[in-house]
Amino acid sequence: MKRTLWLVLAMVCLAVSLPLLVWGFWPPRRETVVVPLTIPAGMPSLPEGRMIRLTFSPVMRAGDSQTVNLDVMAEGDSGDGDGYTKYNVIAEARLDLPLADVRPAEVVSTALVEGGAAGFSWAVTPRETGLVRGTVWLYLRFVPKGGGEETRGPVSAQLVEVRSKSAWGRTGAEARAAGVVGLIVGLVILFWARVRRPI
Repeated sequence: MKRTLWLVLAMVCLAVSLPLLVWGFWPPRRETVVVPLTIPAGMPSLPEGRMIRLTFSPVMRAGDSQTVNLDVMAEGDSGDGDGYTKYNVIAEARLDLPLADVRPAEVVSTALVEGGAAGFSWAVTPRETGLVRGTVWLYLRFVPKGGGEETRGPVSAQLVEVRSKSAWGRTGAEARAAGVVGLIVGLVILFWARVRRPI
């Protein structure tokens, strides 16, 4: 009878720990949003079309971090536009996500050359469970090569919504730790109950 109780206890440990392990280690789904880059009137034009690709996980585990990526890609053949001949073009981006720790928190910039791509990435950790909304801003700066006043303006503002979830109130790290401990305990009890001689 005691052996049966030990076996039941082992099955309970395994039944609880395995879902925690799966939830704690399963990679969150990544979502990609692609929109065209449209330069507002009054700013210099670029000779090629460009697309903006935003990649992030809309749902993630509480306490975990994720990477949010923003890529500016060239698309199509070069046409008319004096953006690169007269200006040094600089792409700047910032992720504004209240109620989350974002690294880097400041504006990040990189040079944009004809036919080339620009990439930005942020490490995001929500401070609490629930829905966190923010905005990924993209700016273009046109610095005249011959000197003079530069032009800077926003060219994209994309909404980001991230939902941070817990499992029975546990964060991702706590769920992984509990799952590993429960799995080990369950396997030890199962092994001991099977090899133990009934009294």
